Amino acid sequence: MRKTLLLLLLFSVKLTYCQFNDDFSDGDFTANPRWSGLTSAFVVNAQQQLKTSLSSVAQVVTLSTPNKISLNALWEFTVQLNFDPSSTNLVRIYLISDQEDLRGSLNGYFIQIGETGTSDSYDLYRQTGNSIVKIIDGPPKNRANSNFLSTKLRITRDDFGKWELSTAITGSSNFNLEGSVVDLTFVDSQFFGIYCRYTATRSEGFMFDDFRVGELVPDQTPPRLLNIKVVDENTLSASFSEAILEASVGLLENYELKADRLRPISVMQISATVVHLVFSSAFASGRYTLLVRGLSDLKGNEMIGTDSAHTSYIVPYIANRGDLVINEILADPSPQIGLPAVEFIELWNTTQHYIDLTGWKYQDISSVHTFLPDTIEPFAYVILCARVDVELYRPFGKTIGLSPWPTLNNDRDQLTLINQHQSVIDEVNYTDVWYKDAVKKQGGYSLELVDPQNRCLGIQNWQASASETGGTPGKQNSIYKRQQTLIPPKLLSITVMDSLSLVLRFDNIVDSLSASVAANYRLNNGIGMPINVIPISPFFESVLLRFDTAIPKGVEHSLSISNLTDCAGNVVAASNSTSRVFIAKDIMPGDVLISEVMVNPNNGAADYVEVYNNTDHVFDLSTLKLANVDANGNVATGRPISSVTVHLLPKTYWVLTSDFASVKQQYRVEYNNHFTELVSMPPYPNLKGSVVITGDFGVIDRFDYLEEMHFPLLRAVKGVALERVSFDRPTNESGNFKSAAQAIGFGTPTFKNSQAANSISKNRVWLKHKVFSPDGDGVDDLLTLNYELEKGDYVGSVAVYNERGMLVKQILRNNTLPKIGTLIWDGTNESGNLNRVGVYIIKFEAFTLDGKSTIFNLACVLAAKLN
Repeated sequence: MRKTLLLLLLFSVKLTYCQFNDDFSDGDFTANPRWSGLTSAFVVNAQQQLKTSLSSVAQVVTLSTPNKISLNALWEFTVQLNFDPSSTNLVRIYLISDQEDLRGSLNGYFIQIGETGTSDSYDLYRQTGNSIVKIIDGPPKNRANSNFLSTKLRITRDDFGKWELSTAITGSSNFNLEGSVVDLTFVDSQFFGIYCRYTATRSEGFMFDDFRVGELVPDQTPPRLLNIKVVDENTLSASFSEAILEASVGLLENYELKADRLRPISVMQISATVVHLVFSSAFASGRYTLLVRGLSDLKGNEMIGTDSAHTSYIVPYIANRGDLVINEILADPSPQIGLPAVEFIELWNTTQHYIDLTGWKYQDISSVHTFLPDTIEPFAYVILCARVDVELYRPFGKTIGLSPWPTLNNDRDQLTLINQHQSVIDEVNYTDVWYKDAVKKQGGYSLELVDPQNRCLGIQNWQASASETGGTPGKQNSIYKRQQTLIPPKLLSITVMDSLSLVLRFDNIVDSLSASVAANYRLNNGIGMPINVIPISPFFESVLLRFDTAIPKGVEHSLSISNLTDCAGNVVAASNSTSRVFIAKDIMPGDVLISEVMVNPNNGAADYVEVYNNTDHVFDLSTLKLANVDANGNVATGRPISSVTVHLLPKTYWVLTSDFASVKQQYRVEYNNHFTELVSMPPYPNLKGSVVITGDFGVIDRFDYLEEMHFPLLRAVKGVALERVSFDRPTNESGNFKSAAQAIGFGTPTFKNSQAANSISKNRVWLKHKVFSPDGDGVDDLLTLNYELEKGDYVGSVAVYNERGMLVKQILRNNTLPKIGTLIWDGTNESGNLNRVGVYIIKFEAFTLDGKSTIFNLACVLAAKLN
């Protein structure tokens, strides 16, 4: 049924709206077609012409009839005037009009006949509102009878807006061209009509006949979808190649948005060739394709298949600060590394929105550029450079050329990005310090933004590009590092610079703004907040605190930290918000003593000096120097023990050396972390020299050594340390340094000396267990012999004999012994084989150089389990 109705409508439109013919042979002008206006001023005469009626007054009378043809159009008609036309007695034939009443304001075109004299021209006018402009000025034509004009007119207009105006003698088909013009100002029409202005005496002298309005070229082409555009967030406007049949316009199924397969909820025909489609959902930013099918033109030509058109839409968005950032700056392109040898900056849209740059401004201190219409897509980069350099950077991505180009200063500049509402969206005040690289600072490398979301600003968020080409225009920065961590900053260490100053070192970059706030730090024991806080550039992993009250030494303090954040905004964790601060007391002479020296090490090993804290206080070894003496015996070659704080606890041994690993290879070490490595040790001769410890209060201790201090019976002293016997006796008192015991390995770095003084009154030797079973079951597998000697200069031998008195194992032979020691026998003989089960005698013999000797014989049982 609907299809039948549509066909009827098409037929009706063809007859009524697309074309019409009227020769008034029916004697009626009020129907078929219907003329409207001041109908009482017109009649059809006996010659079947439309003519004006007699009037007693001067006036303007009009008739009009619907007509929508405006392009590919043909208008033909005859005009007869039974008077001499003039400016007060003239006729206009409106070919195109958007208004039914031709006497008022309208938009359209008309032919005017009416000039004073015996010659007349036929002219085409364009009317816009109440303003008229002649666009074809026909040549004058003489008339034989000045009181009579009769002519036939033919006017055409093609699809491209070319008008041609021709005339012929009434009754003839030979037309002469009066003029032509191209004008496409108005392409829509609603009415065709006649306009007669006359005085009373000329009122019945206007006659018209043989109106024919139709197509210039028969239309057999269906309409085409030309383009679409977004009217608002819910409405699309579709423009077609010709007028569309209203009956086909309103069918919703004729339209579809391709991506989402959406159909409009309503359709409005705005003009003959323009349709507005309303959708239920607001458009998002993006590219849209409209599919159209089934529409017909006024001749009934229906679209074949589907037409499509595309448009892009940007949701209106007002950028906020930081939405569009200055992301990269090449201020000094020379020397050329890999990029074009001209300046550029890069912008980065950090949002999911399209950003319209129209009216935006980019400026430095001395010049400004205003952007023409342009758009940056979501998360896209755009390169800005001088307009003459655009082609150099276009291969890297979207490039906009600026003129004038705000020239970038090499050492420093202030760059500002301002939106169309005069709001600052981003601002960068860079200096060449931001490169953080002396070589790249010289040129050829860009400055790159680390992270636009970074809380840290300025130098903390910029540095030289790491790209081998010198920069990354049009793509992600080489140093991009989004601060996504949720781990709060952690305090790693506190270094005491002096009694008023501390340096805090963190595991990550801290925000220099929050780090600069003095109220974020507080030291207890009445000291309070620092008076000065300086985040240390360029890496901002450390903060210097300076207090106005000296921090008491030898007292443990607590530093509390609050509201300090990293560049991701993570606040320092509560578990890490307090830390111990300790400044050691001053080291006075005799507080730290020389305990052991190795000046003649084995090949491949290093010298070492062991010191001992002889007090109940904690000291800082970084305040001391290790030295020797010159030829005159004066202290010389002082080497700082450490550049960082090293706390020496009470009654603790500490080794100073240039190679602790070699010390560990040569000797038994009980405390692997009780050492400090110096870059180099002061020179210490093998035969004679001095080891000196100096501090803020002069010489802390000094040991003048001689090779003769070693035990005389040693065959060689290379690799043998001199050990201090007593910390209660003067360092250089005779006999206070002796050779380290052979049984202990000739050295005791990091622990108690083998020759250390003790309160033993007599010699003692004993077995921990008298029965042992070396069967590998983990129970009493070894025989342990312990001894204590009243003096530290004994030479000893230990041997094992069987029940028949035969030697089966020599454990020691003429070894220097420490005052307190332990020896082990695993039950094997000299060949390494396990001895038989039985009773054995352990013989312990020791003597001193002054002739004193001691002998112990201890019985033991080597046992085995019964099967």
